[in-house]
Amino acid sequence: MPHFLARALVVVGAPLAAVAAALPASAHVTVHSYDAVRGGSDAVLSFRTPNESNSASTVKLQVFLPTETPLLGVLVQPIPGWSYSVKTVTLKHPVETDDGAITSAVSEVTWTGGRVPVGGYQDFNIDVSDLPDVPTLTFKALQTYSNGKVVRWIETAPKGAPEPDFPAPTLQLAPAPTAGTSSATASHASAHTDDADRALAIVGLALGALSLVFSGFALLRRWEAS
Repeated sequence: MPHFLARALVVVGAPLAAVAAALPASAHVTVHSYDAVRGGSDAVLSFRTPNESNSASTVKLQVFLPTETPLLGVLVQPIPGWSYSVKTVTLKHPVETDDGAITSAVSEVTWTGGRVPVGGYQDFNIDVSDLPDVPTLTFKALQTYSNGKVVRWIETAPKGAPEPDFPAPTLQLAPAPTAGTSSATASHASAHTDDADRALAIVGLALGALSLVFSGFALLRRWEAS
């Protein structure tokens, strides 16, 4: 496929892909992040909480963070109409950092006071200063409804097994990109962009040349007719 056609398809398809990605993937409590990588820093984790009830609102969400592979420097994003509380624990194995040993970490965040209505969902966000260097982070979540029902999103399953009925929110962490990899990727993308621009320029020149040819024929016919 010519580069300029491929580029046009990408431009048209990108907004559609973005809309699809923004939609909830399922009716479970899930965790998402656009910037979390293994051993990364300053990442926002979003716990998407859809309301599965036909008659009750979600009024409380408890998220339990892993402490064997702790998340350091956790901050909670305020949500209008909701309040939150944070619990910390002393770590069994302190985490060594450039600033010294970290001996405690956030183990639980609870949001209350607001409502997720029937047919709606809410994103509950936290910011993490330092992520552990692990491929997967598994959380547990308890979702409480206004009728008193509590849904426990805590189940896990071995790799390859069917998804459980109440799966725990799980986040896959990609390896952190190296400086060389990032540079090579940028150069590759730049080369493709240059190729596409050259192709568009060639097409433009060709169309311009054809226009001049047709104009010449038109002038010649008028001269012959006169």
